[in-house]
Amino acid sequence: MMTVEITGTPTLDSVITVADLKEHLRVDHSDEDTLITSLRAAAISWVEDYCNTRLGDVTAVGYLDFFYNARFPVGPVNSISSVTYTDANGDTQTLPAAKYWYDIKTKSARITFDNVPQLYDDTFHAVQINMNVGYAEADVPEPVLHAIRLLVGHLYENRQQVTRTKLNELPLGIHSLVSPYRNILAV
Repeated sequence: MMTVEITGTPTLDSVITVADLKEHLRVDHSDEDTLITSLRAAAISWVEDYCNTRLGDVTAVGYLDFFYNARFPVGPVNSISSVTYTDANGDTQTLPAAKYWYDIKTKSARITFDNVPQLYDDTFHAVQINMNVGYAEADVPEPVLHAIRLLVGHLYENRQQVTRTKLNELPLGIHSLVSPYRNILAV
């Protein structure tokens, strides 16, 4: 399976602003801006982990132990800039673009290789796929942004781990909003 390391970081204000969240929360003071900023980071992180996606386009590297057809466990994949590998001598080389094809239009992007060179024995992550992943900040789907607002609202109102009242999830809550955007690999 491919391992992906995110190497870039978007500005969270470009995904959703604290002002937008304060409007949703009906907060008209700045006393809790630090808290709301922290809750925003937590909500964005939860959505990204649940959906296997990134909000804000970022650079990333996918690692394979050898050349094989693979699906990307994160999305959306916007572009692949290069594929590098550790050759039989232990040197890093760039694989010619004619030796691999990729499909970034499918929900779980995929890559395939043809007529590939020999890799260095006894190494992990011999193949590295350099790419750009995630929704561009201006293109984050509105249901995903609304799920962030709902999660921030829940965390803002329920600041402790336990409560005396019974809480029920709304039938059309956060999971319903973000489920269409999940990047799930077929087994």
